[in-house]
Amino acid sequence: MVPYLPELIARGNVIYPVGDQAMSFISRKDSAEAIANVAVRPYLRDKGQIYLLTQEKNYNMVELSRIMTEVTGEKIGYQPVSLEEFANIYRSEGDGDELASMYKAATMGLMDGVTDDFTRITGHTPQNMKDFLAENYKK
Repeated sequence: MVPYLPELIARGNVIYPVGDQAMSFISRKDSAEAIANVAVRPYLRDKGQIYLLTQEKNYNMVELSRIMTEVTGEKIGYQPVSLEEFANIYRSEGDGDELASMYKAATMGLMDGVTDDFTRITGHTPQNMKDFLAENYKK
């Protein structure tokens, strides 16, 4: 998400085509920590456990744009484009169709789950969205 912030600032809007649907997120750092814990602790994987790693909250795009505005100091709204338009925008980068497919899944409510799996695995809460963006965004 951080690599897209300059583009979103320039556009003045988050354009992700998910409507009012919320999405769950988690940082790569937090994901790696949880995965490493599962790898070295057999009791976390010895019964076929399946985990969904998320932050403690999911975000709709209006909430996400408000957090981005707060962190960057730049006004970022939410003006979604269609799935087709989104795919076309990012097609030249080689991942337009894949990203559009992900956002289509989000519109269907397939990416809004929130669990405490990360906390149960690691013993602490994952980094929240605001703190993640503040730590990683550099003007």
